[in-house]
Amino acid sequence: MRFEDVYGKIGRGYIHVHHLVPPSAIGKRYRLNPKRDLRPVYANCHAMIHRRDPPYTIDKLKDIFKQGNPQAAINGN
Repeated sequence: MRFEDVYGKIGRGYIHVHHLVPPSAIGKRYRLNPKRDLRPVYANCHAMIHRRDPPYTIDKLKDIFKQGNPQAAINGN
């Protein structure tokens, strides 16, 4: 889904940003490097990444999506 197609101008350029290392695991003195530490992801994908703790990796979520096998995510495979 393209947010701009559904929501018009307010949806243009909308994307979520995923922290590769959860903010709660990073010390307060850590200087965030956007290129190294963040990845743009679709909102629904971001929600699915965080369906378990620790979060799925982006690559694992891609595998689950390609397989069309949501049961694999539930079982933690």
